[in-house]
Amino acid sequence: MRGVTRAFRKDAGRLLRSALLALAGGLTAAAGLAFLTVSGYLVLCLALGPGPAAFLIGVGLLVLAGGLLTLAGNRPANKTAAAPLPPQPAASATHETDFASRMAFTAAYVMARYLGAGRRDRQHEP
Repeated sequence: MRGVTRAFRKDAGRLLRSALLALAGGLTAAAGLAFLTVSGYLVLCLALGPGPAAFLIGVGLLVLAGGLLTLAGNRPANKTAAAPLPPQPAASATHETDFASRMAFTAAYVMARYLGAGRRDRQHEP
C-alpha cells in the first residue's frame, strides 16, 4: 500500500507541476499579446488616427483567430498508411501510465457516485 501511495504522489506532483507551468506559460503569452496589441494600436493611432487603428487591430486579431481555429480543426486524412507503428513503451512506463489512469478513473467514479447519491434519493421521494 505504501508503494501505491508513493507512486500516486509522484505522478500527481509531476502532473500538477506540468499543469502549473502550462498555465504560467499561457498567462505570460496572453500578457505579451496584450502588450503587443496595445503598442500596435498606439503606433497606428499616431499614423492613421484612432478609428482606423482600432479597425486594423480588430481585423488582424480576427485573422489570427481564424488561422488558429483552422489549424486546430485540420486532421490528417489518411494517417495509418503513411506512418509506421511506434515502438512499444517499456514495461515500467506502461505500469506508471496504467496506474495513473486507474487512479484518475477511480477518483472520477467515486466522485460521481458521491455527487449523484443525493440526487437519486430526492428523485424517489413520494
